[in-house]
Amino acid sequence: MSRFFIPKGSVSGSRITVKGDELHHARDVMRLREGDKITVFDGTGMEYTGTIDKVGKMEMTAVIINSSETPGEKCRLTLLQAVPKASKMDLIIEKATELGVSRIVPVITSRTVMKMSEGGNRTQRWNKITMVAAKQCGRSVFPEIAPVSDFKDALSYLEGCEFSLIPCLYEGNRPIKDVIKGRNPVSVCVLIGPEGDFTAPEVRMAVERGAIPVILGNEVLRSETAAVTVLSVLGYEFRW
Repeated sequence: MSRFFIPKGSVSGSRITVKGDELHHARDVMRLREGDKITVFDGTGMEYTGTIDKVGKMEMTAVIINSSETPGEKCRLTLLQAVPKASKMDLIIEKATELGVSRIVPVITSRTVMKMSEGGNRTQRWNKITMVAAKQCGRSVFPEIAPVSDFKDALSYLEGCEFSLIPCLYEGNRPIKDVIKGRNPVSVCVLIGPEGDFTAPEVRMAVERGAIPVILGNEVLRSETAAVTVLSVLGYEFRW
């Protein structure tokens, strides 16, 4: 069954209204017509199934058959991601959405190439990526894309998490499996560094704020690989 995103307010009574790009995709790409069934979601957890009763130039409407709401999260995952070069951040946001992350904080570190001033230009694109990824993977809730933060300010997010992890290559780190064993948290923060890893002062700052330095294995992982690896491990342990 075809699945589409609708903004909040697009459901009134027993009717669903689809407009804009999603209307174009439904009408001109999917070739949907009256009588076809669709599923729509609003990014906040509500999902509706309906039968199309009208396909017009400006909007498509459907009559609701049933609705459902996504249950609350077992564990809220926050990803503090140092922004990598080129389009790698797009890939990280896509995969983090698919893996159920609740919040993504783009972070500028000492070794990050992107400047703070560029963050606002990318946020709209990143939000679009979460929407597309959520549509494709069947997720009904979008992750929050927080404003771009410098490393020091980003550490404030650790205060709202039950515990925090910082994968890094510095002495004193522990295997991630040993750190998470036996825990049952409701919220976790993960800090993923840039190409070249965090600097030693950055690791110390994070540890002083409660982050636990961990190692992900014998191999040195790229930033995007490290993010997917950690979120997969934590999802398996704490969310599924």
